[in-house]
Amino acid sequence: MIHVTACGHDSHHPKPCNIEHQRNLPDYLVLLVKQDAWFEIHGQKIHTRPNMIILFPPESYIHYGRDQAGYNDDWIHFHPEAEACSFLEDLSLPMETPLYPHDFFRLSQYVLLLSDTFHGTGNNRQQIIDVLMRGFLMDLQDKLEMLPPEGDAKYYAELALLRSQIYNDPAAERTIPQLAESMLLSISYFQHLYKKFFGCSCSRDIINARLKLARFYLTGSTMTVKEISDFCGYENDFHFMRQFKKYLGMTPSEYRAQNMS
Repeated sequence: MIHVTACGHDSHHPKPCNIEHQRNLPDYLVLLVKQDAWFEIHGQKIHTRPNMIILFPPESYIHYGRDQAGYNDDWIHFHPEAEACSFLEDLSLPMETPLYPHDFFRLSQYVLLLSDTFHGTGNNRQQIIDVLMRGFLMDLQDKLEMLPPEGDAKYYAELALLRSQIYNDPAAERTIPQLAESMLLSISYFQHLYKKFFGCSCSRDIINARLKLARFYLTGSTMTVKEISDFCGYENDFHFMRQFKKYLGMTPSEYRAQNMS
């Protein structure tokens, strides 16, 4: 079991800050730092970029801050029981090292859920915290293994957030020129980065997200094909049926009949 002893999401320091912990903390500490900051590590002052994660083992000397106003982070103090210590060791996450995972926003969402659960009163609170902590640590390891090239990394967080929005709201009207302009990128460079990071074009992801939602409602609701077409953001059901058959090899009605049976 992994126990969280304290945590916070999206904490802000409105003034410049200088934070120091002596070597007496019995817990691990993980910080998700959203602004540029500095850390004293092994006697050396290191300046870090935004969207950085750093882990400190128990009894570490911890000294960090920001010389300008606006320090912002998520933070978790935790301690694992014996079995969970082995789990943590197997992950081999670097300690006292600034890390720049390629999907910082996603990892921050774990802390939001952890904070809500930690301050809640549910009967399964501790079990949920344990699951969320293990998920966070494993996801962090995965994200560190999938780092984008250094020159393009600054765009990854924005594109990952955009992709999440596409799948969470497939029906929204989106065009590639509008999306590229919103990120201050040329259309060609936007398309290049999106495919480089996610293995398919943004246009295809928009289609995939809509068809995924359509498949769910075809087999999980009594909505008509036209109602599903409208719900998934298509201008008309003819376009929806044509695109559905192109990518899935059957009409929406055929898909519904096959999967309902």
